[in-house]
Amino acid sequence: MSDRPHRIVVAEPFDDGALDRLRAVGELVMLSAPDEASLMVSVDRADALLVRSYAQVTGRVIASAGRLRVIGRGGSGLENIDLVAARQRGVTVVHTPAAATRAVAEFALGLILALERRITVGAAMTAGDSFHEARRTLRGRELAGMTLGIVGLGRIGTTLAAICRHGLGMRIIYNDIVEMGCLGFAAESVSADRLIRDADIISLHVPLTDRTRGLIGASELKRMKPTATLINTARGAIVDSVALAAALGGGDLAGAALDVHDPEPIPPDHPIRSAPNVILTPHIAARTASGWSRMNDVVDDVIAVLQGHPPRFPCRP
Repeated sequence: MSDRPHRIVVAEPFDDGALDRLRAVGELVMLSAPDEASLMVSVDRADALLVRSYAQVTGRVIASAGRLRVIGRGGSGLENIDLVAARQRGVTVVHTPAAATRAVAEFALGLILALERRITVGAAMTAGDSFHEARRTLRGRELAGMTLGIVGLGRIGTTLAAICRHGLGMRIIYNDIVEMGCLGFAAESVSADRLIRDADIISLHVPLTDRTRGLIGASELKRMKPTATLINTARGAIVDSVALAAALGGGDLAGAALDVHDPEPIPPDHPIRSAPNVILTPHIAARTASGWSRMNDVVDDVIAVLQGHPPRFPCRP
């Protein structure tokens, strides 16, 4: 093995502790902007590349990296990395698939409660000096006995389902391309069409792939109950937000809560901004102190690869 120091490109923010661990094994190159041109220049002689959500590690970026050995993604999603190009070049991709499981599940539940119990509407009316009108007009729905439809019963979907089943007495139905086997709670596997038709609340927990991009569009929204609500803490492009705004405006859907958007941030003139009964948050579901810390732990897998050891969380095809 060469005695030269490892060159490690850090394209997006990581905490000081993670950066110190990286400095102990190599030379850091910190980018101020993770655009494709900057990435292509910086990875020319890099051994490792660290990214989060916004840096796009395209095939062109990977092709320009002559000695790149590992790409680390602080987070679970891998849609911003060309995995085929990485595999063809023999570059290992590591991530933190379980880092924010609890954080995102809890946030999704918070959005469900905020919509169904009219929390954000009541807070805005109270702040706007409409206290008595809010008490007179706002009527929420109790979750017990309602049907929660989960699209994607992975780590986050399973955690949310368990909380809602055991803690709130909700009926759980789900759709997933993987056979889930035995679960620790009562849940029914159903077709995607039945989930869309039967669920009172639909919560999305799938990765963004060619198969899931635009998964919820105008057709799916029209088949939902007019009293149903939609929660998205997965990826913005899974939902056609223009069609969603139209469905909310036309009374085809009772409400929606979106923590993720396409694009991010939401353009000022996007119709979802003015849609009725919608909650928009700035992609913060995973942003707890513990979740952030665990996402930074991807540096340990990057270091392991650089030192010739197997990583804990390599990307699986």
